[in-house]
Amino acid sequence: MLGRRKKKRMVESAPCAVFYKPQGIPMRDLESLVLSVEGLEALRLVDGERMQQVVAADRMGVSRPTLSRILGEARNTVATALFEGKAIRVDGGEYLLSSEPCCKRKRKRRCQMTDEMPDEMPVEMPDQGAPHGKTGPFDAEDHNTGE
Repeated sequence: MLGRRKKKRMVESAPCAVFYKPQGIPMRDLESLVLSVEGLEALRLVDGERMQQVVAADRMGVSRPTLSRILGEARNTVATALFEGKAIRVDGGEYLLSSEPCCKRKRKRRCQMTDEMPDEMPVEMPDQGAPHGKTGPFDAEDHNTGE
């Protein structure tokens, strides 16, 4: 039985960096953990901007319990990486950048995020899927990891 499709979460902007690692250890010698883009957004809103979870959930277009689950998973990933000396790769997830016109992704119907009708005919958006079934626009091979 198939579950219902995940609702895309609103993310203000793409991350400015997609790899974080302990200093002095080459990336090739590190195990990495994946932090989803919406997990990073939840951390930014709740922990970075000190936003209440109900307000952050509204901003991301999800329920408060969903935000709480996303936030818990993100905190766990970051804590594990810090404690165990692992790298963090920001990648994947189910999200839309808030600068993307989400109502143009489908045929002429209501925008899921704003409940407004699009003012013009839909335009095909480029596929933002990454290889290997990931749904975010970032891929490890696209970025120089350096040391």
